[in-house]
Amino acid sequence: MLKEISVKRLTVGMYVSLREIPWFSHPFLLSNFEIRNRQELRDIIDIGRATVLYDPQKSRTTPLAEDRPLEVSPHDTGSTTKFRRKREKASELRARRARFNEVREEFGKGLGKSKWILEALKGGEPSAAEDARRMATAFGEKFLEDVSLAIQHINLTAADAGQHFHSLNVMTLSLMLGKQLGLSREDMNTLSLGALLHDVGQLLLPDGITTSPRLSKAGWILFKRHPLTGVQLLSRLPGIDPAVMKIVYQHHEQCDGRGYPKALTCDAIADLSKIVAIADVYDRLVNARDVKRGLAPHKALALMFTKKRKEFQGEYLETFIKMLGVYPPGTVCRFSSGDVGVVVSVDPANPLLPEVVIYDANIPKYDAMIYRLGEDIDLTITGTLNPGEIDREVKGYLDSRSVVQYFPKG
Repeated sequence: MLKEISVKRLTVGMYVSLREIPWFSHPFLLSNFEIRNRQELRDIIDIGRATVLYDPQKSRTTPLAEDRPLEVSPHDTGSTTKFRRKREKASELRARRARFNEVREEFGKGLGKSKWILEALKGGEPSAAEDARRMATAFGEKFLEDVSLAIQHINLTAADAGQHFHSLNVMTLSLMLGKQLGLSREDMNTLSLGALLHDVGQLLLPDGITTSPRLSKAGWILFKRHPLTGVQLLSRLPGIDPAVMKIVYQHHEQCDGRGYPKALTCDAIADLSKIVAIADVYDRLVNARDVKRGLAPHKALALMFTKKRKEFQGEYLETFIKMLGVYPPGTVCRFSSGDVGVVVSVDPANPLLPEVVIYDANIPKYDAMIYRLGEDIDLTITGTLNPGEIDREVKGYLDSRSVVQYFPKG
């Protein structure tokens, strides 16, 4: 429980809360923090408040016994530097948000086009195949320029976003992995279209089959036919590359021979199909049909590596995990301070020190800052949260689509 205390009784090691002070009226990046040095004591004094709140349970030291002048070094530019840093952070966030809005608009256009194309394919429209090819190629080229930005739409996708969103998620992830694996432009184009259409066979299944989080035995048998149904649908259209249909047919095959529809082993599965299989499983784990069963991105990767590793091409899975990082963008974390936040950017050189946005009710959602762990704030990640474990208010605050976009580096 927070207690009020005179600023003249503060000492290094105490955990204070400035939540009653407007965030832009003090120089600190966080509203709640441990006082680390005597200069921070001076910065608190300079705010001009007689008292502040502190947390006895989180403090490593106790308050001074009585008010007394603090023995600090002469005031320097520390406070001014902190205020400048906050302005820089705010400016950085505005620039990122502007770029994010551009990418979100492009992704939205892609979603609209994919819905129309998939419905046209379902209806047997002859021109739909060429439309799909053009859309997949254009989308792929657009996001290969800045494909890392699009991952924001994957790790916090709305639970009711549906099959069309899943198709774009899988296409984006597949292209990211394909780029890391050094695929040729021709293979990338094939991969893009195959990933977009990988679940086209589901369009011919009853709605209850495709949306139910738990299928009956009969429903599961019917669902497992969708790779074959997809190939049958595409084979009636002109100009579909056999390599694309192979992706559609094989994306549920597993290297351990336990996949479907043919229970193929690794050597018999096409490389592009193996890529789409990884992207498909990851998106389904993170964006489960039942949000309570969805996994944090970090936990989804851990599950794929520890319990599902034999299903995938080993080096492809390792590249995929390295690409997304220890804590992939979109991972909601709990920090050593007890605060909750979301990873927005990863640096392969420092995978345990990503950039994050921290939930702070004292900072308006659209002014939320991006902090680099170990540089801007001295916090560490102590755990991750699954989608179903996140409070609605916190999830709305941290939702990448309304706060920031992701910039995985490398």
